Amino acid sequence: MSRWIVTGARAPVALDLARALRTAGHEVHLADSVTPFAARGLRPRLPIHRLPPPRQDFAGFRTGMLTLLDRVEDAMVVPTCEEVFWLAEAAHRDGWSARLLAPPLALLRQLHSKADFAGLAGSLGLDAPETHVLDAPFAAEDLPFAPQELVLKPEFSRFASSTLIAPGARQIAAVRPAPGRCWVAQRRIIGEEVCSWAFAVDGRITAFAAYRPRWRQGRAAAFQMEAVALPAVREVSERITGATGLTGHLSLDTIVDAAGRVWPIECNPRAVSGLHLFDAAPGLAGALSAASALPEPPAGTLRHLAPAMALLGLPSALLSGRTGALLRDWRAGGDAIDRERGGLVTLGCLLDAARFAAMAIRSRQSPASQTTADIEWDGKPMP
Repeated sequence: MSRWIVTGARAPVALDLARALRTAGHEVHLADSVTPFAARGLRPRLPIHRLPPPRQDFAGFRTGMLTLLDRVEDAMVVPTCEEVFWLAEAAHRDGWSARLLAPPLALLRQLHSKADFAGLAGSLGLDAPETHVLDAPFAAEDLPFAPQELVLKPEFSRFASSTLIAPGARQIAAVRPAPGRCWVAQRRIIGEEVCSWAFAVDGRITAFAAYRPRWRQGRAAAFQMEAVALPAVREVSERITGATGLTGHLSLDTIVDAAGRVWPIECNPRAVSGLHLFDAAPGLAGALSAASALPEPPAGTLRHLAPAMALLGLPSALLSGRTGALLRDWRAGGDAIDRERGGLVTLGCLLDAARFAAMAIRSRQSPASQTTADIEWDGKPMP
């Protein structure tokens, strides 16, 4: 038996990793800088450790991690959310990088940046969309593409909350880039969106899933996913992990055009919803340690997050007249939240959502932005 610390315990993907590791016979600890109510609903219970918020108190976060690593001797640390950036830098400064399943901060930044990732993909011979950095105010006529061929987005962003596809004149005029707050102008690619999650160890993929987002809120993360079998999408991930020697998560948003070409659009060096397609299988433990590789989930596998299907999917379906489709997909899929069938994790998810919604009201920001307010990183030098 080995010991593991899974961070980002607020995330459903962290719960599935913890379940998989526990089922494989390992000692599992969870950690986060908020109280993760859903994680507290896991049965049997797992130890949960509270850390200072790294974005607001990086020194305290480093101290908290060192204390936790001393307490849980010889444990390996696997991040799941944007705390990965802070963990990579903390591990580098404090000498425990060998215990962290994540690449150095420089590589994480390259993958996280919408501009640098496009450059990396292009340098590897992948079909990366033409991308230009905007670091100063501009006029519409200065843009490299016509509006209908244009995508505008901040260099560092999440949830696609600020992404503008084929923007109108008012939207373009509202974009105000500046040094340190760059945007990118990217040529729009038309086709089907296919997402992927991979885990790699020393550049070799040990777990991989490609999936279609079946239900989502706007262009944000999917809350129902359908596994697909597309070797060309996996090949893109293999090219990136092999070239970088990456250890950790690699999650991609790609567009498959009418000719079957795969265009990697964005990268998240963290876990995403595709991990749920493995149903918390104990083989995930072997994938993390490179002891074994997992087969891909069968095409057509359908998994969802039931609380999100109810809170987000149902209102959307009612407004769009797709209630029947939602109910059919709900019945056809499996819930990745309440795997224990006791209701406690579902209740915890609802409490987590209520907490972030209350924080959003106080801060006058969106609930989605509050889920990462204490852990997100936008490329600036760390204190």
